[in-house]
This record gives sequence, structure tokens and C-alpha cells, in this order.
Amino acid sequence: MILPVPGSGRLVLFEAYPTRDVIHREIWGREVFLFDAGNRPVWQIAPEPGATDDMYRKFDATRPATDTFSAISNIEGRFYASRIGGDTFVIDMTTGAASYSGWART
Repeated sequence: MILPVPGSGRLVLFEAYPTRDVIHREIWGREVFLFDAGNRPVWQIAPEPGATDDMYRKFDATRPATDTFSAISNIEGRFYASRIGGDTFVIDMTTGAASYSGWART
């Protein structure tokens, strides 16, 4: 999945799901990258630690994240990345740091 980032390049979500016995562990859980206009990587997403519980969707910073990112979006000029399980993070487009912003069905 690719989203243009005006004035910066493009946000790219790489598929890191296990397919045909291949697991991309080097990017597992950090599949989102910003590339500049020359196709050079600027940063790789750095999500805050934690995940929601399955029943109440309460974010727990001590719970290990086990889902990969499955969607990226631009909502009113803010960029988000969502995990398969629904945990959604707003991305700091300067640094790639991502903070939990809520739960959304993806």
C-alpha cells in the first residue's frame, strides 16, 4: 500500500504476513516506511510499545504487540497506521514515531 505525502515523498506499507513459508521478521510490526522523492528511505515506523486487549480494547503498554500493520491512511492531513487487530497509531511524519490513537476495525 502506498500513500503520497505532499512535499515529502510517499508512505509505504510493506506486506510482512507469513506467505509461502516466508516471514519477514526484520520488519515484523514495523512495516511502514517513509521514502523521499528520490525513493530513499527516510525512516521506519517506531510504534510505542503495547497493544490492546481483545475484549475491552484497552491499550496496555506492557502487553507485547503481536500483530502486523495492515493499513495506512491520511485523514485530514494526519497519517495513521493500523494493525490487523485494530490498534491504530498516529504517525509523527518527521521522525516516524507512532503513538496509539485508538482502536479501529481494519
